[in-house]
Order: sequence, then structure tokens, then C-alpha cells
Amino acid sequence: MSETLNALYILEKLPIPLVVFKLLDRETRDFEFVYANQANQKASRVDIKEFIGTRLIDSFPGIYELGLPELYLQCIEKQEAVDVGEIEFGDEKVNYIKRSYRIKAFPLTDNELVILYEDVTSLKKAENELRKKNEILEEKNKSLEEFAYITSHDLQEPLGTIASFVEMLLLGYKDLLDDQGEQILDYIGTSTLRVKGMVHNILQYSRLGSEKEMVTVDCNVVLSEIRSDLKKLLDDKKVDLKVDELPSIVGAESEIRMLFQNLITNAIKYQSKDNVPEVGISVKEEVDRQVFSVRDNGIGIAEENQKKIFRMFQRLHLEKEYEGVGIGLANCQKIVDGHKGEIWVESELGKGSTFYFSIPK
Repeated sequence: MSETLNALYILEKLPIPLVVFKLLDRETRDFEFVYANQANQKASRVDIKEFIGTRLIDSFPGIYELGLPELYLQCIEKQEAVDVGEIEFGDEKVNYIKRSYRIKAFPLTDNELVILYEDVTSLKKAENELRKKNEILEEKNKSLEEFAYITSHDLQEPLGTIASFVEMLLLGYKDLLDDQGEQILDYIGTSTLRVKGMVHNILQYSRLGSEKEMVTVDCNVVLSEIRSDLKKLLDDKKVDLKVDELPSIVGAESEIRMLFQNLITNAIKYQSKDNVPEVGISVKEEVDRQVFSVRDNGIGIAEENQKKIFRMFQRLHLEKEYEGVGIGLANCQKIVDGHKGEIWVESELGKGSTFYFSIPK
């Protein structure tokens, strides 16, 4: 008797609502309420204990419309747990507004079973709201991408026209221009081409992440192709490019190629005069991610600038010193973000830099 009382006491204190049913008739799938603990009152908004001794079909006929008694009978006949899943239920005995419940059934004897359930209405509401917000966000991102594409694409045409007219003026009207006039036109042409390049880079940046297909990418193949594409640059600069054996990862192939290529070309570009570039690429395997590193012997980056360099159009040097508009590392940041990874740099002025990026397994 003491053990029974202890068991009942424990059941009453459980925060999970549970109900015990006894099978009365297999043909009609009729069940009787045998027991309900205190947690039912909070979960169902009524005291289920009041229904003990009543028939399920009389107390909650709506349950039969949902087909639950069939699953309860299956639980008893097969003597195995049944995951009923999520249902929506509500009537005048519980509450008129339907609520969502997640239900599981477990056999007790050859004619009894226990039902465990939880009210997941708030969770479902939160999930639905999150889904709607994600849909809105996705639509806004799509609109922004389209806007950036159209704007960037349309801007390139007039910029190209301006550059062409400047070239025509310099060629066709050179004799009519003094030195200052030529210099002004030269400035206009140079600035126009620079803006056109920036617009092109913005367009490229806006389209990152639009490649939705994630495939298995062999990084060794990618680096081999990059080595081939950059052969002239590597030869001209006498670059010592060393690549360790790399793993395959899951990612957007063209973006992974751009990521490696941007980091390699940066390592070659930011070198002191007459220095022979040395670039090493390796990887460290961690529990849940691969951490790649691109190491160089370049000019290095001051600590206060090491986060700034990943922002768009952030340049630490004059263009006459090092070419570029300051978007390559911003592209790298966006690519790594899109792959749910991280990117960072460790560097010291005059002693080279090592860029790290992680890709989840």
C-alpha cells in the first residue's frame, strides 16, 4: 500500500500531464478514464480528474473525429509506444479556442495505457511567427539583391559612356586642349573607371549568397585550378605558394573558390618592395569544423585595423601604393558568413599575416 501511495504521490507532482485509459470495447474503440494527475488542469484548462470513471466517447467525442482512439488501441494491441504527434483540439469542455498538443501513448497492461501530452500552442505560435518573419526577411533580401543588381547594372552603362567620351576628347581634341584641360579630362576618365569598378564590385558583392546549391567541394581541386588561373601572377612575382593536403567541404563551389583566391591575391599584393611573396595554405581539423589558414610574409596589419579590413571599401593604404577598392575581404566575410563560419586575422606590422576561416563540418 505504501509503494502505491508513493507512486501516486510522484505522479501527482510530475509537471507533465498524464492520463490513464482502460479499454472497454475493441470494436467501438471505447475507453474509460482511470486516472489523471494534477498537471492536467494547467495543460487542458479543466480538471480532468472530474472525468474519471466516464467513457472517452461521451466526454470528448471530438477525439474520435481526430482518430486518436485508433492509435490508442494500436498501442495496447502491439504493446509498444505510439507517437501520436501534434493535434489541435478544443470544445466546450476544455476551451472553445483550439490549442495544439503533442501526444505520446505508452502501454501499461493488456487493456490499459498512459497518455502523456504537452500544450505546445505557444511554441507553435512562436514558430509560425518566426516562419512569417523569415519569409518577410527573405523577400526583403531578395528585393535588395534585385535592387542592387539593377542599380549596379544600369549605372555601368552611363559610366562606360562617360569614359568613352573622355577618351574621344583626349584623342580627337587634343590639339585644342592645354595641359590643364588634358589633366582634368584624365582625372575624369580615371575617376569614372574607378567608380565603374566599384559599381561592378558592389554588384558582385550583392550576388554573393544567391548560389543556393551546396555541394561537396574538393579544396585540393579548387586550389589547383586557382594556381592555374593565377599562373602569370605567380610567375611574375616569383611567389612561393605552398598548399598542404586539404579536405573536402560542403559549400557553394564558386564562392569557396573566390574566398581562397581573394586571400591568396591579397597575400601577394600586400608585400614590401622587392620582397619575394611566400604564401602557405593549411587546415586544422576541429570537432565540428575545419579551420583553414592562409599565411603570408607581407607587410602585416596593425592590431587596431584587424577588424576594420573586413568592411566594404575600407582601405589602409593609398591606391598608388596598392591597387584595389577595399571590397575583397568584405566578400570573404560575406562568403564565410553564408557558410555559417567565422573569419579572422592574426598579424603584426612588418611580420606578415595569417587569415583564418572556419567551415562547419
